[in-house]
Amino acid sequence: MQCILSALKAESDPLVNYFQLKRHSSFQFPVFVNNDLYLIGIGIGKAKVQERIYSFLETARDDFIQFINIGIAGGKKENSELGQIYLINKIVDDNKDHSYYPDILIKHSLAEQSVTTVNKGITDGGSSYKTLVDMEASEIFKICSKKIPVHRMAFLKIISDYMDLDAVSFNTESISNFITPNLRSINSFLNQFKILQDLEQPILSNGDGDWINLIKDQLGLTESQYQQLIHATKGFRLRNPELHCPVVQAEMPKSKLNRNQMFKTLCDKLSA
Repeated sequence: MQCILSALKAESDPLVNYFQLKRHSSFQFPVFVNNDLYLIGIGIGKAKVQERIYSFLETARDDFIQFINIGIAGGKKENSELGQIYLINKIVDDNKDHSYYPDILIKHSLAEQSVTTVNKGITDGGSSYKTLVDMEASEIFKICSKKIPVHRMAFLKIISDYMDLDAVSFNTESISNFITPNLRSINSFLNQFKILQDLEQPILSNGDGDWINLIKDQLGLTESQYQQLIHATKGFRLRNPELHCPVVQAEMPKSKLNRNQMFKTLCDKLSA
């Protein structure tokens, strides 16, 4: 399951339309869904982030959840471009002077930037900031990292201004126009990000585990041999995802030497 987190309706609307999401009637706040892709409206700033994410998680039935914060951010003229999308590699909480580091495990084609989460919009050009600025990222990281591993979070920020909000006139259409040209890049990233689910899946199935335990009892394996068997079976499963584990003679070994010989033969079969 992937959950997009966005603050503004103007940010959400292009995503809802592009991914053909439908309003979920079970929540009193904005939640949209299409199969295993969700979008949660978290509101502007930090105030509603915890309440809405925790409320959503109470109903989530998927053990694998990724949170992706997508929204606009203020940038610096010297190192960012209006309309450009960036993957965030560092988050600074301006209020607490605390930093968070998303763990980026996938290959991607997006430029990376740092972001500082502030309490209110910056209007003076951001002379005191060397990073992008937003109003939610640090709170999202703090809340979500209590529930999921850090590598299941991602933060995508699209530059909408140069921290000169007094000189910029924002409306729903102008904000949506920053999101829309980046929808294909967002979709590509989500597809790549989802690959992490496959990497987190156990290599061995429940059936493989039962087979290993059966062999351990049948042959009377030592703890060291048991660990070797697990390792060898993982290698076998990676090479042969569709095959059954080898059949082993049903009789008990007559001696430790006989057991060791049977164990070696089995490991040879697994590594063949």
